Parts: sequence; C-alpha cells; structure tokens
Amino acid sequence: MAKSAADLEERLARLKATLLEEKADRFLPEEYERAVGGIPEVQRLYGEGQLVDAREKAYATLAEMSGLLERLRERKRWVETLQRDINQNLQQAEQQGAPARAPEAFALANRLYLQGLDEYQGYRLTDSEETLAQAREASQEAIRLAGGRRQEEKEQTRLLMLEVMRQLEEASNLTVVDEEGTVIPPRPWSGESFLEPDQSLLPGPGRTVVLADVAEENLLEQAKNLWQQGVLEWNQGNYGAAEDYFHEARRLAEAYTVQAVDSEYPVYVVRLIPERRDCLWRIAEYDFIYGNPYLWPKIWRRNRKLIQHPDLIYPGWKLVIPPR
Repeated sequence: MAKSAADLEERLARLKATLLEEKADRFLPEEYERAVGGIPEVQRLYGEGQLVDAREKAYATLAEMSGLLERLRERKRWVETLQRDINQNLQQAEQQGAPARAPEAFALANRLYLQGLDEYQGYRLTDSEETLAQAREASQEAIRLAGGRRQEEKEQTRLLMLEVMRQLEEASNLTVVDEEGTVIPPRPWSGESFLEPDQSLLPGPGRTVVLADVAEENLLEQAKNLWQQGVLEWNQGNYGAAEDYFHEARRLAEAYTVQAVDSEYPVYVVRLIPERRDCLWRIAEYDFIYGNPYLWPKIWRRNRKLIQHPDLIYPGWKLVIPPR
C-alpha cells in the first residue's frame, strides 16, 4: 500500500511538472490552481492513514489535471493552426497584389495578426484565439478582394474539385495495406454522380459509382467524404470552405496512396529455406517481387515497424511489398 501511495504521488508530481512546462499556470491560472489544488489534500489524507480516501482523491486529481493538460494543448494547437493559416493567407494575398488591390483588408489582417501574437506571448490565450480568428478572416478577405472577380474564384475551385476527384478515383483502384497489415482491395469509385450536371465530365459507360457511406473507416473513405462536403460547399457558393475541404481530401488521398502495394503480390510471408535462407536481398531478387536484389531497401522502409534491423527477419513474418 505504501508503494501504491508513493506511485500515485509521483504521478501527481510528474503531471504537475508537465502542466508547468506547458505554462498552464500562466495561460489558465484559475483552472490550474483548481486542478492541482487536490494535491495537498491527497498528501494530508495519506499522512493521516486514510488510504482509501487518499487514493480516491488522487485519482480524481489526476483526472482533472489530465483534462486540463489536454484542453490546453488542444487550444495551443488551435492557435498554431491559426498562425499557420494566417501566414499562408498573407503570403498568398501578397502574391496576388493585395497591398495595392486590397490595402485596407491586407493592413487589417497584419495588424490583427501581430496583436494576436502579442496576446499569446502575454499568456492571454482567449484574447489571442479571438484576435487570430479575426486575423484569419481578414487575411481571407484580402485574398478574395485581391483575387479578382468571384467567377474566377469559382472556376479555380471547380478545377481543384475535379483534380481531387480524379486523384480519388485513381486511389480507389489501388491495392493497399494499412498499418495493421490488412490488405484493402481496389474499390472503383467515381465522383461524377455527386456533381451537378453542369460540372460533370460526362462519365464513360459502365463506370461504377460508390458513394462514401461505407461503414469501414479508412483514409480513402474520409477523403471521399471530405470531397463530397466540398462539393456541397461549392454548390452553395462557399468557395473558400470548399477549397479547404478539397485540399484536406487530397492530403488524405495522398497518404492513402503511399500505402499502395503490388495488386498481384501485396504481402510476402518469410519462408524457412535451409539451403537458401530468406533475406531482404533475396526476396527483392525473386522474379515475382522485383527481380532486382538492389531494391531490397524498398521492402525494409515499408516494414520498418516490424523489421528493426534489415539483416534480421524471421520465418512467418508477413512483409508488405510496395510497388516497384
């Protein structure tokens, strides 16, 4: 029981130290004091021998401190996201000539951005979030004003929509192996049926249409759902929101494509061959793999979670074979 008490007190101390490293006492002082306020009570109860009450209080305090840590980190990530978006938007606005074409919106975005950074550095987290959100909106407005006519924005977003749709269609025809080693066969998909008639590229005969309402969750399904949401935003004239959805869908589709494998031989099971032991060099040399032993690093890189050292592989291991 004494060891258990010591362990809990150590966990409390470590978590408190982490909160201090994250500056929780500066960003969210009231929540921080409330979260760590249970530590002295835990120590008192242990000292008085009230072990059951002490354990209950310790776990409750750990839960409150962990919740605070997660909330703070999430809000800090949000501030980082806002900063990244604003920087990208301001660069894009400048490239489109916003200082001359939309000087007021461009100046407002810069002023709000600097103000939000000052507030964050002063640990005024809520003020910083609000100001940076305004700065992002102002930077987006500067881009819109500098970008010319709305019809041009509409056309650019339409082209992105079709480009990402083609990426998704190509990805749906790939065989991939996920991080768990599950082989996902091709599931041909077309986005044509989701488009309005005036956006359609006239799908060819016999094309299979599979909408993204499949129960299985994976990168490609998420990408298709995001793309479809972008189409809905595009149809409503929300081109900025639609563009965000299309870019995110493309990012997920590219991540999915990285997992692609040879459809005819996606996984190789390491064999026990006494006279010619399997190794990455020999596996890559097999005609049905690459027919080239010098390509063995491709297999190693794709299976780094399993293969800690390229010279050590064992019979029965299932190795994902990336396409040549």
